[in-house]
Amino acid sequence: MGALASFTCGAHNATGGMGLELTGPFPGAIAVGYQTSDGALHRLPFFVPSHSSEAERYREETIDAEAKTDRIITGLEREFLWATDRFATPEITFTVSTPFGPLPDPESAAPDALRFACCPVVHVTLRFTNDSTEAWRGFFGLDVGHRWALLDNRVDAGVIGAVSEESIGFASNSPSAKTFIDFSVEEALQPGSVRGNFLLGNMAGLIVEVPAGETVEVALALGFFRRGTATFNREMSYYYTRHFGGLAEVLNYGLANRDRYLAVTAERDAELAAASLNDEQKFLIAHATRSYYGSTQWLWDGTRSVWVVNEGEYLMMNTFDLTVDMLFFELRYNPWTVRNVLEEYVRHYSFFDQVFDPADPTTTYPGGISFTHDMGVMNHWSPRGRSSYEIGGLDRECFSHMTCEQLTNWVLCAGVYHAKTGDDDFLNRYTSTLLDCLESLENRDHHDPARRNGLMNLESNRTDGGGEITTYDSLDHSLGQSRANIYLGGKIWASGVLLEHLLSHVGHTDAAQQARALADRSAATLTEGFDEQLGFIPAVLEAGNASAIIPAIEALVYPYECGLRDAVSEDGPFGDYIAVLKRHLANIVKPGVCLYDDGGWKLSSSADNSWMSKIALCQYVARQVLGFDFGDDQLCTDRAHARWEREGSKLQACSDQFRSGIAHGSLYYPRIVTSILWLNEGR
Repeated sequence: MGALASFTCGAHNATGGMGLELTGPFPGAIAVGYQTSDGALHRLPFFVPSHSSEAERYREETIDAEAKTDRIITGLEREFLWATDRFATPEITFTVSTPFGPLPDPESAAPDALRFACCPVVHVTLRFTNDSTEAWRGFFGLDVGHRWALLDNRVDAGVIGAVSEESIGFASNSPSAKTFIDFSVEEALQPGSVRGNFLLGNMAGLIVEVPAGETVEVALALGFFRRGTATFNREMSYYYTRHFGGLAEVLNYGLANRDRYLAVTAERDAELAAASLNDEQKFLIAHATRSYYGSTQWLWDGTRSVWVVNEGEYLMMNTFDLTVDMLFFELRYNPWTVRNVLEEYVRHYSFFDQVFDPADPTTTYPGGISFTHDMGVMNHWSPRGRSSYEIGGLDRECFSHMTCEQLTNWVLCAGVYHAKTGDDDFLNRYTSTLLDCLESLENRDHHDPARRNGLMNLESNRTDGGGEITTYDSLDHSLGQSRANIYLGGKIWASGVLLEHLLSHVGHTDAAQQARALADRSAATLTEGFDEQLGFIPAVLEAGNASAIIPAIEALVYPYECGLRDAVSEDGPFGDYIAVLKRHLANIVKPGVCLYDDGGWKLSSSADNSWMSKIALCQYVARQVLGFDFGDDQLCTDRAHARWEREGSKLQACSDQFRSGIAHGSLYYPRIVTSILWLNEGR
């Protein structure tokens, strides 16, 4: 958690391994298995078969080709739980434990709690069961493409292992294990002594004797460490460097506290297992959680913690249109991270702009406060008030500005944060920001109050005469265009609802009434937009648009999760709007419109692009907020979405963006933790 580090394995005939700050799986080799008395290696298939060895660079003859032949272990059973990933056959069990739990607030927590939470370590358990009459040798190895060194005397007695460039490493305190460094696991298992300090080798690992008729278990800690400056333009270090002096200390601590970490793992596994969800939904939540934490950075700027979630393979930092979706997961476990990101946006990545009517782009009017798309990329902080992504001169194309959507995102995050935490201190400190947000939302509707309709109609001058886009940046106009878009219109409506509630709470009655009027206008415009002939609200309320989109319902989640249930009820003040959204959804979640042939959800009828995170969010809204019961079709849909991840993205870990069930982008992505909302269903 917070180390932007990962250990990726599991795909057959593929690369994998440990790495820091990656955009995908580490391109190395993993060796897990055992050697029988005939010299054959029985290996789990988590590697790319190769008949060459680094040793061939140094000598003409290497080990026999026949001895190098692997016997791939088949018949694997996999148990994929929330924090445990276990591969098993009768002879070998390989378990990866990824403990996660509440991150204590660094402003108030005790040092021991913070040290335990930030320690960058993953736990592995290897169990060999030898029911034969001959002795075996079990092994675990990592080929990282560069060099290793043995752990030195900085660890406790009995702890062994190896480290590479003081950034990644492994350790064990299992008494029968020996460390090797060699060209390959085949070389390491040749007759003779195990080469433990052969620094020319690019594979390191452990070997353990497994006597006939016995079971031997090996405990491993996999650790990560980056010393010194981790980010640029604003220099920060990883938070764990405040509690650990180096990689050896991390590994030592991880092993010493292994039982505590495994207890956390078991707690998370039990929590998900007890949920009233089908197995496919549980898989999707477990898969997403790993991808989320693998994208996180807990940093230290010299005076305070800074929380960053990187945008998967793109490594953009705190992308705001992800933050607004991931906050449900973060508020469940560590609300301080939501507060932290909101504060960073106000301090460093807010700005004031002007707006213009596309019909007259040379005339500008007051706009107001908004926020950037992100805070930087690949550990490089963007300049104050600028993102790494947004550029001017583009008309509703990828990389244009998302000014209006990011404005709604700050309001929605702040509203849900306050609802879940009751943090009045935060609300009081940022009341002026909320007032600025309300004014900015109205100015983006129209400069003439008499012509406002509750949608975004004016463009930010940051587009340099172009047009704004939404988070659905690679879709067509149905979801990509911000102006007159009903998806964004829903978020403006929700912002008005939450602003009314928040501003009333702090005694700004007039501003609260103004926010309510904004919400009323949005709801009325969206309700009137229902096209009886089409049977839904067209995605963009401009002449001739006939696209159907599921995310028209998305923004209902924010008032609902704030406890403002009246706002999302057909019997409440926005009842007509809610009733129309029910009709809208019922008429489009159909094959040939917004359903693929396999039952998977298609977010837009006119674009072959769907985001798993948004599907999960909209499913929750449909079932929990709008009361839809999809019956037997629900399991079919869940199976399709799980298959998209297992097969359509099998070499990229958790992916968000799919075309017809095949991963297209947004690989190693964190946002799919919107699925955490499913755990609230039925409550």
